[in-house]
Amino acid sequence: MFMTQKLKSILAGISLILSILACNLEQVAPPNEVQTAAALTLQAILTPSMTASLATPAITATASAQVTLTSSTVVSLTTTTSQTPTYSVPMLTVNKSTNCRTGPGEEYEVVFTYLTGKQLEIVGRYDPGNFWLVKSNESPNGTCWLWGQFVELTGSYWAVSSVTPPPTATSAPPRGPGIDKWEFSCSGGSLTFTVIWVDNASNETGYRIFRNGEQIAELPADTTTYTDVFAVSADQRVEYYVQVFSPFGTANSSVMPMRCGV
Repeated sequence: MFMTQKLKSILAGISLILSILACNLEQVAPPNEVQTAAALTLQAILTPSMTASLATPAITATASAQVTLTSSTVVSLTTTTSQTPTYSVPMLTVNKSTNCRTGPGEEYEVVFTYLTGKQLEIVGRYDPGNFWLVKSNESPNGTCWLWGQFVELTGSYWAVSSVTPPPTATSAPPRGPGIDKWEFSCSGGSLTFTVIWVDNASNETGYRIFRNGEQIAELPADTTTYTDVFAVSADQRVEYYVQVFSPFGTANSSVMPMRCGV
């Protein structure tokens, strides 16, 4: 019963719609087309909606990403850390009494002998002989050389520059003779003079005797005495001195003055 009434209502509505369309159209559609349209409309109304009965399928999305790096696409990040060593004053400490010389070697003259515990600033080095050039208040030129065998190094001694050593030192002149004793006597217009000296030299070639500035004798090394007889006039002043000599120089004794008749 309920469905019959509903169907009647639907058909009445369709008839009304068709009437309105017929009035508005200048030309009346063929009966079969009107029936087809009505049938389609009715089918659309009576057909249940399929949307509600269709279950929405579950969609599972799986994402897979693969990255391939080739030699042309690899980026290498390298961090370089530069560390500057801390600099400290290069020093050495004498751990055994040793000579500080004018050059790196025993052939150089000794400037000063430093005792154990002395600390000195390093200003240069000479690697072949393991020698270090240091500041020295005792040296005339402000520096001298110490052998590395008897010192302990501290500070940035590795940063010290290599120094070319000075030319090999030559031997020093011989030391002058010391007068030990001298005497003279005058008789008959003659002066007899005798001198004895101390041989202070170890590298002399010999000795020379000078009278009034002129050389009167040359004696061999290690000589320590000489006697001279000289004709003099009354009240004549005479002076003597002894000179030591070698290829490296000379050195004179003190002057010995005398006069006969006084």
